[in-house]
Amino acid sequence: MSAFAVGTTIGTAGAVPAFADNPDDTLAVVASATPETIESAASVPTTATGENAIDATVAGATVTVPVDASNGITLGSEGGTVSIGLPFADQAADAEVQKPGVVSFDNRNGSSTVPVVQSDGSVQINTIIEGADAPTSYSYDYDCSGGVTLRRLADGGIVAVDGAGELVASIALPWAKDARGKDVATRYVINGTTLTQIVEHGVGSAYPIVADPTTLGSNGFYTKIVQNSSSQGTIISVYPAQIKWNAYSGDTIYANYKAIVPAAYEGNKWRDQLVCHAANVGIWKTPWNLDSWRPDVGYARTVLAACNPQ
Repeated sequence: MSAFAVGTTIGTAGAVPAFADNPDDTLAVVASATPETIESAASVPTTATGENAIDATVAGATVTVPVDASNGITLGSEGGTVSIGLPFADQAADAEVQKPGVVSFDNRNGSSTVPVVQSDGSVQINTIIEGADAPTSYSYDYDCSGGVTLRRLADGGIVAVDGAGELVASIALPWAKDARGKDVATRYVINGTTLTQIVEHGVGSAYPIVADPTTLGSNGFYTKIVQNSSSQGTIISVYPAQIKWNAYSGDTIYANYKAIVPAAYEGNKWRDQLVCHAANVGIWKTPWNLDSWRPDVGYARTVLAACNPQ
């Protein structure tokens, strides 16, 4: 993991259009559900031959996507390498290239798995659900050297930690949309090292449906964190990475911060200032300054005070 630095830097939806008329057009289906997914796909070499369809380094993360789905996806960062087993991999067809950074696997059961390597170094594993006969459960097996544990945080966010308790990956909040752009009820279930996304499609659903878990490796949230001093006290300056902040829960954002800074700069007031910045200014303001002298007034009042409660 990256070290915390004192005075120096450290490394490390509006309306949704209708789906395409042709549900077999994989790119159009995914882009209709979330246009930014295809727009922000990393432009990396992608092939349907050999062992890996994608083997690249993006935003400091190493990512491999296999040709044979049973080999799983790997996502490496400073915190370690995580492997992600894909749903229905034992019966899926080999990868088909959709465009650079995007492949698809036909699961041969009315669903397809469409991994998209994002320009922020995350992997967005989309599922296209073609009709009512398709499964409602899609399972992803997580593993890393020394073992892995999936932890559900208080606000529903999920992180993966290794055998030493170090954070190695974060998983974005679940979502699913039908062909009218309407949300479909969905949730995660954890069973050991398996993350299952339940998509409650059926009567009343407009097909195809797109659902997705996104995984980002550790140290992907912040490019640097700096400790500074002022006449009022300590300032922790957090420099956000170019990620989709609104995709992650507040506790997930805070867990990635805690993985880097000393315990003296943890606690409710630090979390509330951090999450307030992530939710309200995102990448548009750099750095996010978290101040030691701010009182612990709760998240709602922190937001009302523009992240700077008095």
